[in-house]
Amino acid sequence: MTTPTAVAQRRGNVRRLAAQNLSNRAIAEQLGISKDTVRRDLEWFEIPLAERLAQRAAHTDEAVRQACAAAQTAADHRPAYVMTDADTARRWYEQLRASAAQLAALADQFADHYPFAQRAKAGPC
Repeated sequence: MTTPTAVAQRRGNVRRLAAQNLSNRAIAEQLGISKDTVRRDLEWFEIPLAERLAQRAAHTDEAVRQACAAAQTAADHRPAYVMTDADTARRWYEQLRASAAQLAALADQFADHYPFAQRAKAGPC
């Protein structure tokens, strides 16, 4: 999976090479990416910052909504009360703990940036 930092670095490299008047094909060959990726990266810079921020917020809102829906679906199925074998039970436990830790870390990062959000009344997703 490509990290946001790697994408930002690639876009910066594409922009730098484009500023040297290299063709999309030459940029693609030099960076080992497709011409379509070069085109999309260059188009990304043409989108106003406010629109890029709005798109990112919308994508994040959808991701949080999906995470909440998945958590609710899992809770509705009450996995602790489902008869299963030991290996499956162990796997479910580990997956739930890992996901819970990841979500808790995201919530902590969010609280660091938006401390006022912690004071809001906690409620369901």
